[in-house]
Amino acid sequence: MMPLVRRSLAVMIAALLTGVLAVAGISAPANAAAARALEILPVTTSDFPTDRCPLEDRCAILQGEQFTVRVRVVDRTGQPATVSKDTTIVLEKLSGGGTLTGPDGNPVTNLPVTILRNGSEAIFTGLTYTPSGNPTLGVRVTSGVQLSSDKLLVPIAVTAVAQTDVKRGNLLDLDDPNCGDATGAPTLEEPTCGHLLTTGAAGDVVMSVGSCKDLRPTSEPPRCRTVGNTTALIVTVNADIQHSPGEYSTVILSCDKVLCGGTGVPKLSVIYTFDNNGDLTQTAPACPRKNSIGNFEVCVDYVQSMRSDGDLYLVVLLDHDWRGSM
Repeated sequence: MMPLVRRSLAVMIAALLTGVLAVAGISAPANAAAARALEILPVTTSDFPTDRCPLEDRCAILQGEQFTVRVRVVDRTGQPATVSKDTTIVLEKLSGGGTLTGPDGNPVTNLPVTILRNGSEAIFTGLTYTPSGNPTLGVRVTSGVQLSSDKLLVPIAVTAVAQTDVKRGNLLDLDDPNCGDATGAPTLEEPTCGHLLTTGAAGDVVMSVGSCKDLRPTSEPPRCRTVGNTTALIVTVNADIQHSPGEYSTVILSCDKVLCGGTGVPKLSVIYTFDNNGDLTQTAPACPRKNSIGNFEVCVDYVQSMRSDGDLYLVVLLDHDWRGSM
């Protein structure tokens, strides 16, 4: 017999569907403008696995698995530039409660790489971070040409799933098989997960689930919903999503009964950002009515939302890629 959560979600989905290299320098052409700054490019996995990283710039970094940080030199306009002499830079963890490990398997305090004279880029490979979190990584010069430093928040996921070559107009039903128990429900160990339904995506789509840690100063309470020692996770949808006015994509945001227990469908806040690497700084409004996004970019359809076996399933309507939790 189909588990209750599967039957209940199948009914809800049917209703929704009807509504919707550790190297030195890499040489580059000489640039007339002087080198001014370091720039960290999008962080990628080392082996580009297509199940969660279909493209170099659309990728989920998993806890404990190798990733690469690429840094380039730019001029005052942000265009690539070269250094006039050998320049050593270091990569370091500026914030985050986890451990950044280098290619030798040891924790990294500051990992050096030299950009050779007339070079423009440096690559840090074989890095890992554990456990899931949102560390901020930074790069700075220790010798050579003086360049402004740079930093980047790098979400480290617990799980991720991807779909490649999606055609806009065709239905994409993307559910993370690693999220939750055998019935597809959230669990105490992974209390929040997402299920994406969209006809607005094109190209490659990645949906990941990661930690809410390290996003805010330690002196402030976490924004993500916390009950006892359990804190909601963050669902990130990284995709090229476009819709005509009034149309939308749907994320079913699942929440374990430990975090979202009770009866009925409470209007719990859904917090979000449209920055795939950002903090969750905004709160989604309630949708104006069932199956309608109205004039919003994102809203919560509390009428369509439901509860099954004590777990809560909030229906979030959105018109482009999104990163959110509760």
